[in-house]
Formats: sequence, structure tokens, C-alpha cells
Amino acid sequence: MKRVICLYRVSTVGQVDHDDIPMQKTACREFVAQHPDWEIVDELSEKGVSGYKVSSNDRDAIMKLKCKALAHQFDILLVFMFDRLGRRDDETPFVVQWFAEQGIEVWSTREGEQRFDSHVDKLMNYIRFWQASGESEKTSMRVYTKHSQMIQEGQYRGGLVPYGYRLEFQGRTNKKNQPVRDLVIDEAESEIIRQIFHMIADEGYGANRVANHLNEMGIKTKRDKGFWRGTAIRAIVQNPIYIGVIRFGDERSEPFDHLKIIDEALYTRCLATIRGRARKADEKCSIPLRTDSQSLLTGLIFCAHCGSRLSFGHSCTKRYLADGTLREYERDWYRCYRKIAAKRSCDGQNIYNCEPINKAVLSEVSHFFSAIKSMPTKELLQRASKRQQSVAELAYQQAVDDYEEAAKQIAALEAEAMKALTGESSLDISIINNMMPKYKKKAESAQKAMEQAKQRMDDEAANTKDSIQQTEMLLSWANAFDEADVGTKHMILGRLIERIEVGKGYKIHIKFRISLEQFMGEAA
Repeated sequence: MKRVICLYRVSTVGQVDHDDIPMQKTACREFVAQHPDWEIVDELSEKGVSGYKVSSNDRDAIMKLKCKALAHQFDILLVFMFDRLGRRDDETPFVVQWFAEQGIEVWSTREGEQRFDSHVDKLMNYIRFWQASGESEKTSMRVYTKHSQMIQEGQYRGGLVPYGYRLEFQGRTNKKNQPVRDLVIDEAESEIIRQIFHMIADEGYGANRVANHLNEMGIKTKRDKGFWRGTAIRAIVQNPIYIGVIRFGDERSEPFDHLKIIDEALYTRCLATIRGRARKADEKCSIPLRTDSQSLLTGLIFCAHCGSRLSFGHSCTKRYLADGTLREYERDWYRCYRKIAAKRSCDGQNIYNCEPINKAVLSEVSHFFSAIKSMPTKELLQRASKRQQSVAELAYQQAVDDYEEAAKQIAALEAEAMKALTGESSLDISIINNMMPKYKKKAESAQKAMEQAKQRMDDEAANTKDSIQQTEMLLSWANAFDEADVGTKHMILGRLIERIEVGKGYKIHIKFRISLEQFMGEAA
């Protein structure tokens, strides 16, 4: 009796759910029953393993079959179809040939035995898997194209539903006329999403701090399993679905209004906050690392003498007065990190009281916001939207004119050359050949100039958009700062101020990220 091992494989979980392996198993067993001298000694199954994407060296079933072949534990390898062995034209044909060289017969219930008695057999073996590889590539391309089309149409592709949304039948059916569901905003969960983005972008919460807050409030996760974690919060704030943009790999759809939970400005601020903290060691921090400190200036204040950060401290001293009563004296202070480590390494002051420094900084910030609020909002936005785009637009139009002129000359020369070849023109063809490179070079130069001018126009448009968003953000800060809580104030100061330096005698220098002159121009 010939010993048979059957191999079954499906590449997706969906095929497992649709009983594809039992179908292969039934076909192989029926095929063995047709050969009286065959008996099945083992059956191996691979579930959810791609024969195109996964190398045979990474497939446990293939490696197990090779070990059994070397140990002479079977005589026939049987599959439903040969592509169950794999779909890689650069690898699978040689896997089949390897088994044949070990004395193993390789059979398919649909295609019979793969032999290697002649060059034609070897060629057919290669062609079979070359075709299978091509089919896999075409299938992959069709799937990718279909998914790309789906996101551009705003359709749900399947998978986990993002927090803030639910699935609902909206009247759409598939090609089998079966109802399919689409994403819609879940009102209750969308409020949590807005809160998450505001906590990070406006109050300076970190992802872990947001997760802890949600857990303390008893907010359930999407699947009501376990607790909120910082990784889940970071995944949320990096998902463009919340501004109505559906993603698929590197593909992005246009924004859909019916899927928008937050506006683009808030989404951008939130991303900037997360990325501003996740910096490399040699990069400057653009966002306060913490906003839950008792001091508004933590992370922003530095020693003017050595450049080190000033640390915040709080002390409480208890003293008995002459009448025997106990009195407590509380004090907030700043002290240089380097001074703490080695006093002689910094010639600055030993310690600074917080109150005069905080008062001076808040006074300057108040003056900054007062100046902004003194100008009408409409005028500020108009100033922000004014950009010198005319130069780039003029350069672009000139390049277009040059390109069109060069293209006309090339077309005319080609027409004249055709006439010269047919005898309709007496013009020497060598003259045309000498003139052609000149106009082609001119056309290439004009095309390059067009691309550069177009890029400058796009950059100016992006700068204008950023400037308007920055203006709107500063206006909102100016109106909200006085009534904001400590965390929000800390976040605003961190975005408004780059650095505060304090020296002996409480000499304070504040470096704003944007000056009033830059923001308001001549009106400042």
C-alpha cells in the first residue's frame, strides 16, 4: 500500500468559516478511495495562510512534510489543487520538484500527478505556478482597487468599528441585493471623543492621563472589555476618521461631513501635542510635558546664567509666635537644576520666589492678549489671509506661456519635417534637426519652471491656511485665558511661550513663539 499524506490550505479566515477545508478533505478522500493501493496516513491543514505572501520556509505544514519525506514516512503528497502547495512562481515549482526528487509522488485531485520525466514536464510545472502567481497578483490588485473605491465613496469596509460610531442600515445593498450597514455617528460615544481631543489639545493631558480619567469616570470601552489604555487613546487621536476622512493603508478619502465628529483645527492641534512630546533627545520640546504641576511655568522657565531648567518647589514652615500660637508659612520657589547639583557650576541666584516671576509673566501674557482683543476679529483674519501669491502666480503663468510657445514651435517643426520627407517642402531636413533640440530644451525648462511655481503657490496657500488657523487659535486663547483652569492655562502658555529666562535680581526675559509684531504687523 502507498502511504498518502493530504495537505489542505485556505488563505483567509472567511474561507475557513465557509467550510472550504472540509470540501478539500472530502475531495481528497474520494480521490484516494478510487485507488485501491492507496491509504491516508496523515492529514495536515493550514488555516488563513496565504500561499502567495508566505514563503514555504515559514509554513509549518510544508516544513513538517519535508521532515517526513526525509524520514521516508509517506509515498504520496495529495492536494485538492496544486495551488494549495503555494502560488509563488519563484519558489513553489522547486518545492514540488524537491518532493519528487525525494521519491515522493505529488498528486492533485483535479490535475493528476506532476511528473518530471522530461523538460516539458518541468516547463509545465513552472507555467502552472506562474499562472497561479499571476492570479494572486490580479486578485490582490482587484481587492486593493475595490477597497480604494469603497473609501472614496465613504463605504464601510468591515473590521472593527471605531469608537464614536456605530453600524446602521442606510438603504445600501450589495451585488447580491443583500442589505449592508454603514458607519454613522454614535451621539453618546462622540461626546467622549470630543472630550478626549479637547483634553489633549487644550488642557495638555497625556494619553495615559486621559485613559486613567476615563477609567475613573466609569466610561466603557467599545467592546466593554478591560480598561482604557494609553495606546487606545493614541490610536484614536491619530485616526483621521474623526474629521471625516477614511483611510486604507496609504490611501485617504476626501472628508465626509456625515462622519465628522471634530473639526480639522482641533485634530491638527491634538496631533501636534502628541508629536511635540514624542521627541528625540536632541530635539526641543514644543509642548509642555506635564500640565498637572502646581506651577504654571513648569517646563518653560530656565536659568539665565547656565541655561538649565528651574525646578519648582514648595515649602511649609511652622513657627510659634510670642503669644504661643502656631503659624504656618508657605512658600513656592524656583531653583536651578545645576545649582542643586553643584553650587559653583552656576553663578546665578540660589533660589527665586515664584510669586514675582509668575506675576510678571502673566502680566506680559495679559498685555499680549489685550492687544489682540483690541483689534476687530474680521481685520485680524483679513491680515492673516493676505499673502504675496501674485509673484508665484505671475511666474506660473509666464512658464505656461513659454511652454505653450515651445510646444507650438515643436509641432510646427515636426509638420515641416514631414513635408520635407514627402517632398512637399524644399527646406533642408538638417536645419529642422538642428532647431528641434533647442525648442525641446526650452519646453523642458518651461515645464520645470511651471512645476516649481505651482509648488510655491501651493506652499503659499498652505501658509495662508495655517496663518488663519493660528489667528483663530490665538483669539480663542485671548478670550478664554482668564477663566481657564490651571491645566488649560499651562497648555496655552506652553504654546505661546518658547522660553522664560530668569537671572539675578529677578531679571526676566520672555521669548514668545510669535511676537505681536509678527502677528499684527503694523497695527502692533
